[in-house]
Amino acid sequence: DSMMNAGIFEGDLLIVDRSLEPSSGKIVVAIVHGELTVKRLLKKDHRFFLCPENPNYKPIEIKEEQNVQFWGVVTSVIHQV
Repeated sequence: DSMMNAGIFEGDLLIVDRSLEPSSGKIVVAIVHGELTVKRLLKKDHRFFLCPENPNYKPIEIKEEQNVQFWGVVTSVIHQV
């Protein structure tokens, strides 16, 4: 439920374009500590963050020493009925 305010809910299907370059403001699929996560990528004061769209979760700062990989950019959401 970390992306509910962006209209992404558990069980939804995401269309992800791996050819797009992740940029600030885009919703991305990233690998953090070996786990996939969906968050909004934001740049603030020369620092990058993976930000949830739910105030109950905290942003994840991306630091150079972390092994964060971007898997792709979310282009569409298909809600499951």
